[in-house]
Amino acid sequence: MASWREIERVRKDPKTFRAVAGTLLTLGGWNEWESGFLEGLAHYKRDELTNRQAERLLEIRDGIVEVESIRGFSVAALIRACYLARHDLDDEDETWIAELHAGGKTMIRRRHGARLMRCARQLYIVDEVTA
Repeated sequence: MASWREIERVRKDPKTFRAVAGTLLTLGGWNEWESGFLEGLAHYKRDELTNRQAERLLEIRDGIVEVESIRGFSVAALIRACYLARHDLDDEDETWIAELHAGGKTMIRRRHGARLMRCARQLYIVDEVTA
């Protein structure tokens, strides 16, 4: 999570927030809301963002960072374990886990970590207290 100092710095610097939004747009993979939000900020006419706009922009930026572990659990091990028990997941999660496994993923974007942990808890790979 971004510090308040960084949020303030980005909020007051139009070159920075437009560049961050533009760069994130080129990476793709955004839902409709995120895409619209980033597009709007990339062409924002004002010289400052609100605190919430800057905070949300930095949350999106931080969410794309790829991580190898989530709460001390190896992403690769979680994917492997979830893949072996994937038939107990709903169809959407089963397909997602199968795609991660087929791609040989050892890292995932931070924003997808909660979904992987939810699948692992649902399959009793990780208990509620630990995760």
